[in-house]
Amino acid sequence: MDQPFSSLRYPEDLLSLIQHGLPGKSSPKHVIIIGAGLSGLVAGSLLQRNGHHVTILEGNDRIGGRVYTLRKPFSPGQYMDAGAMRIPDNHALAQEYIRHFHLPTHPFLNATSEDLIFTNNVLKTRAEYEKNPDILRFPVEESEKGKTATDLFLEATKPFIDLYKQSTPEEQEKLVAEYGEYSMGEFLQYNPLGKPLSLNAIRYIGVMLGIEGFPEFSFTDILTDIIYPIFSKEIQFFQIDGGNDRLPLSFANELQNQIYLNQKVIKIKQSKRGVTVTTLNPETNERYQVKGDFAIVTVPFSVLQFIDIAPYNSVSFKKWQAIRELINVPAVKIGIEFRHRFWEKNNVGNAITDLPTRFSYVPSEGIGSKGPAVLLASYSWGEDAVLWGSLPQEELTRILLKDLAKIYGDEVYTEFIKVVPFDWSRNPYSAGCFTLFTPGQENNLGDIIKQPEGKLHFAGEHTSSFHGWMEGAIESGLRAAYEVNMDE
Repeated sequence: MDQPFSSLRYPEDLLSLIQHGLPGKSSPKHVIIIGAGLSGLVAGSLLQRNGHHVTILEGNDRIGGRVYTLRKPFSPGQYMDAGAMRIPDNHALAQEYIRHFHLPTHPFLNATSEDLIFTNNVLKTRAEYEKNPDILRFPVEESEKGKTATDLFLEATKPFIDLYKQSTPEEQEKLVAEYGEYSMGEFLQYNPLGKPLSLNAIRYIGVMLGIEGFPEFSFTDILTDIIYPIFSKEIQFFQIDGGNDRLPLSFANELQNQIYLNQKVIKIKQSKRGVTVTTLNPETNERYQVKGDFAIVTVPFSVLQFIDIAPYNSVSFKKWQAIRELINVPAVKIGIEFRHRFWEKNNVGNAITDLPTRFSYVPSEGIGSKGPAVLLASYSWGEDAVLWGSLPQEELTRILLKDLAKIYGDEVYTEFIKVVPFDWSRNPYSAGCFTLFTPGQENNLGDIIKQPEGKLHFAGEHTSSFHGWMEGAIESGLRAAYEVNMDE
């Protein structure tokens, strides 16, 4: 299997790396891995298993990166997945590692007929809406009436999806290059392949499918990374029992002596001989240096902008452009712990709304149990998430409960215990939650993002073909480990 990574097949050859390790026995190298998120842990595990020495530097006081389960200040046993919260059944690499570590899972309740929808000041169940989509009072054109937002979206995008599925990989690249020049809103409004939609129908789709906060991002990236994976009826979702951070934590036993926490990287210097990485301990302000043969940089480019890389010209012009321009999308999750699972008593589920809360998810674990439970009361992304960052905690709580009461009833006031928000834009180790391309970016920068620069290799979901998913982090970690293993 000694072949360029670009020729390795997804998922077959990548699954083989997880199951059997890296090919061959190259000369042992000292590899510095910047970031102990899922991609860094995957790369470190593979390289160590093949006889390399790894040093993993993590600026935070925990591992896992954006696979982050918040347990405090909730009651014992309660949690909220502040980061990655659902795993599609067709994400073969994530599923393989879950099997590898014998992690129990349960279905993630993505959508049910008991879900509530509150838009245009109208409250209905999903069952009522799907029976009569016009009940939500979106003033769409006559030809657009009687159709769900998903129906309208699939009708508009089906010509592209069909063309893409029937094309060779080379033809698919050309399609992405051509249609990736459109933002999602532009494609739906001017549709070069099918019937254009009215602006009100685009608003309808934006609210119901969660893309209201992404008006200017690439049509192809939103379609492949968000809309199709999340809203496809063909895909089932799962969560790991007890929180999804159990996956990155499963790497801790084999890598614990190689992971150094509270080591925020501030400078990377490379030469033909190797790499020197300088870190700053945020708690003590002490500086350290680590020298190695290669480095794998897994931090998002939004954070890499703050790290000095020397010599400057050891990184190409196009890579610097990608580092400066690639966007890490804002995202906010707000959990509320309630005294009881009143939604189960009332036979209601998740909620979609045009209010600032946007999406609410009832917990998929512990159904039917007594005592407290944590509702993911609000999940918003893109421009929608920016709203919450402007509010102090007391005002955030007031508005959140007010909006939830319109959906779930006044019971939210009597059952409420505490509100816990998490804003990824305020996290210094991610500066956002996940990557999306703007129009034209994939064609202009897609290949350079993951390209090695001298002794530096790059991983993380932003360097993968699965933006915003654990699968992307895993895929990129496998790729970077394979590259370093083959690099002399």
